[in-house]
Amino acid sequence: MIPPKRRDGATSFMKLVSYISERDRKPASNGVVFDDPRAPASQSSQAVFDRLVDYIDRSGDEEGGVRVTDEFEDGRQRVLVGEVACETNCFSWETAAAEMNMVAAQNRRCTDAVYHFILSWREHEVPTDAKIFESAQHCLNALGLEGHQYVTAIHQDTDNTHCHVAVNRVSPLTYKAANMWNDAEKLQKCCRVLERRYGFEQDNGSWEWSAQNTLVPAPFRFQPAPQGAAKAQTFSDKESLFHYAERTVRSELDQALDKETTNWASLHRLLHKNGLGIREQGQGLVVYDFIRPQAPPVKASSVHPSLTKSRLAPLYGEYQAPPLFETSDPFEARYGIFETYKPTLQLRDKAVRDERREERAEAREALKARYQVNRNAWVKPDLNVPARQRQIAMRYQAMKAGVKRSYNDPLLRKLMYRVAEFDRMKAMAELRILVRKERQDLSDKGIYRPLTYRVWVEQEALSGDLAAVSQLRGWAYREKRKESIAGKIKDRIILCAAADDSPLFDSSSHASQLRRDGTIEYLRYGRVGVVDHGDQIEIKPGFEDHDEVANYKMAAGIVSTKSGERVEVLGDAQFVDQVLEAGYRFNHEYSVSHFPVTNSEQQARYAYFDTYATGPDSRYQDEHASDSRVDNVTQCDEDEESPPVWSPRL
Repeated sequence: MIPPKRRDGATSFMKLVSYISERDRKPASNGVVFDDPRAPASQSSQAVFDRLVDYIDRSGDEEGGVRVTDEFEDGRQRVLVGEVACETNCFSWETAAAEMNMVAAQNRRCTDAVYHFILSWREHEVPTDAKIFESAQHCLNALGLEGHQYVTAIHQDTDNTHCHVAVNRVSPLTYKAANMWNDAEKLQKCCRVLERRYGFEQDNGSWEWSAQNTLVPAPFRFQPAPQGAAKAQTFSDKESLFHYAERTVRSELDQALDKETTNWASLHRLLHKNGLGIREQGQGLVVYDFIRPQAPPVKASSVHPSLTKSRLAPLYGEYQAPPLFETSDPFEARYGIFETYKPTLQLRDKAVRDERREERAEAREALKARYQVNRNAWVKPDLNVPARQRQIAMRYQAMKAGVKRSYNDPLLRKLMYRVAEFDRMKAMAELRILVRKERQDLSDKGIYRPLTYRVWVEQEALSGDLAAVSQLRGWAYREKRKESIAGKIKDRIILCAAADDSPLFDSSSHASQLRRDGTIEYLRYGRVGVVDHGDQIEIKPGFEDHDEVANYKMAAGIVSTKSGERVEVLGDAQFVDQVLEAGYRFNHEYSVSHFPVTNSEQQARYAYFDTYATGPDSRYQDEHASDSRVDNVTQCDEDEESPPVWSPRL
């Protein structure tokens, strides 16, 4: 991968070498956001230089520093910078940036000599440092950068082992800049060669090996929509089965088919959770609607080109029928399906989600504008250093004047002048130490420098800003974590619409805390009871029965503030009944909000509660009275005028 260059043209060897070699202690993406903002380390050139100097000064410490591990006859050396393994052909890692700058300055026509690319391996592959450095050197030679100054750093603190290569385009021998035309294609070819040389798993790319063991351009992977599906969708204004499968499962299939653990059963489960299935028909495979198996299917290879017998049989064996998804329990039968194909759904109904996406985009733009206003209005704290220095100077000027009046002996007077001057220098040094401490105190409090956008957004989210919470979740989705939240949570959840955000709420029964990925946790007596992930709400088991009742009530309040496009409870039958009952009681108590249910089976169950509560033999009032007694116990005798549980934080 070749990262994009900065648009302002301010690329720097010093900052790039510092970035790829130093691994700052970045807070976890799901860390709790605190009320006191914590500003990140400065990225100014002076601050970066100071940190590099600190690494050099710590070279003798046991905890870290720079330690040379290998040296080669051609001038290369491998070092450990803290815990990061690096290789360079410069005189030393400490002087690499300065050496690159001096060589780049010899070519006045090359305005940007900084070149940077990344080599990454799959999650399950753990190549040795030697193989990684050899792979980086092979790529440099293929790019025509042999003999150029470079620094390679290996990062193993992420899901995928990868290395960064920072290289000087200007040759230290001829002072000519290398031509980087078509560099991406050259790196793609290098990856195919290195995969075969070291036995790495072959990845997708623009080049592949042919039957004659030559590199040829890879064919276009995804074919356009079938003509019939495209026309049907255009003229009927309804989403076709092909477009639904393309939208929901194509990207997941692309990832799953690259894994060695995939088999026919996992393939069936992947399709089943989206309401689809795969079966034999004629001489090939088709993808069909699992809810309506008699409806016309779509050719499997049009959904994904790898869904053919000729490609799957060598990997998974002959076709195997899907496992038995249907059971006697209606809740278990629906458990594995999270989304279904709706052939009657008008395409314009999907515009509701697009409108909500546009609203989120506009809210985030407004959030950025507010941050810019806040940033422009920020004033740096004035420590009044010049005035304090003048005060010290005036004090010792007066002292020297007193010496002149008090001592007539020239030698003694000169001696006292020296003493006064020494005291002045001592006072100035103490002032510098004091000012440095004051600046550090202000930095620790996050007020010496303006807050970064990320920290400012976190503070706004804590104050109840919905756009800020949405922005935190957007950052979390973009980071592409190893496992999605939906994959981690298997039970006791309420599914909502995609990106269905809610702000941070205040509640007398639960304390709230916001995490850096936008997740909101509601704690009851220090224990997490309800977790709002945006598109789903997780309800934790309570320590006592009345704790579970309070958790259900809190979850119902959160659901009532969402769009209502999708509300479906997942769990065992008892859990579903308890959540639906809590939702019904919520609607009965607070007519201003609404707890909807979109699942047809759960709607029928919800209607039963209505009949049960309003029928001639209703015990709802008695039970509601008992719940009120429970609430009085668990909510510490809250006042009757206290706000409801779904009041957003102000």
